[in-house]
Amino acid sequence: MTEGSNTQATVIQLFRRWRGGDEAAGQEMAQKFSDWYYAISTIRVPGQEGRPPMEAACQAFAQGIVTVTRPRALVDWAHDLLERELKSVGYGLDTNKPTGSDHPNAMTRNRSPRELIENVAESIDPAQRRVLALAYDPSINLTVVDQAADELGGTPFAMLQARYALKQRLQQTQDVPFAVVPENADMDRGPISLYEAHRLASGQEICELEKWLLSDIDLCKDIAEFSAFVHALRGGALQAYAIPLDTPTPVVETAEVAEPAPEIEPPVAAPPEPTEPSAEIPDAGAETPAVPEATVEPEPEPETQQDVADEAAPPADTPAPPETQPEAPPAKGSSLRAFLITSATLVLAVILILMIIILVLREA
Repeated sequence: MTEGSNTQATVIQLFRRWRGGDEAAGQEMAQKFSDWYYAISTIRVPGQEGRPPMEAACQAFAQGIVTVTRPRALVDWAHDLLERELKSVGYGLDTNKPTGSDHPNAMTRNRSPRELIENVAESIDPAQRRVLALAYDPSINLTVVDQAADELGGTPFAMLQARYALKQRLQQTQDVPFAVVPENADMDRGPISLYEAHRLASGQEICELEKWLLSDIDLCKDIAEFSAFVHALRGGALQAYAIPLDTPTPVVETAEVAEPAPEIEPPVAAPPEPTEPSAEIPDAGAETPAVPEATVEPEPEPETQQDVADEAAPPADTPAPPETQPEAPPAKGSSLRAFLITSATLVLAVILILMIIILVLREA
């Protein structure tokens, strides 16, 4: 915070004084809210599209301020008014619409903010230039920005320093009439660089930061006068410099990946081996342990049978069982056939007798 901001009356204090009949305090309070609305609308909406919702919010504020009786509800109520108007034109907190653009304005003296940034890009410290380029590139993960910012004090302070370095170069060499260009960046203002680069985690965080801006009107001026360049940065004004910082870590990882590759190569060399085993099938059979075990197991079994046969050779009864065993099945088959033939003959005989009896009865 600047020394001037420490002596400024807060909007809550001004509101209480205005409620007590101090008209000057009421005018000062209204001016603070107007500057605040302007800063938020110019960052949320590119070009002049943000002016109509901002003016509508200012009118709603002037008409409704008399209905606010609780000082602590003032800021939330005022922010809700602006949020309602911005949401109506498609730039609410719940929409993540890209706002990269190149819109000249009074601050750029009607010159292209993108061209002005490109004019001073080479004169900025390379490390700070890289941080800015990476931070404002929505395709770059914040961890990559953190890595590049480590050598400059870390995120978000490194982003804030790089931001002010760009403002200084634009002021000094491109005749841009910035009013807020501190020589030494205040670490307390670090979050505004995350806000401008769309690096806050959620709409709720954006809402809370926007309310915090009202605590120091210089922050609102700082953001409003830099807004055209913010949109140019979001649009890729420094995209050519958005090169992630090289570190030994990824190099080591690539080396480690290369080492397992040779280990995978032996199985890759295995496909040619199947062509060789195809010509040497016995080798393939010999390699599998199950095959020799299967061939070994049947061999001892016949040997034991032969030994048993040799021991059983003296008695003559041993060959008999195999002869009687095969003869048994045919004996069962012949008896069955004989039984069937006999039963069929008896049935036929009974039928013939019955037919004869029937014929005799008819003749009688």
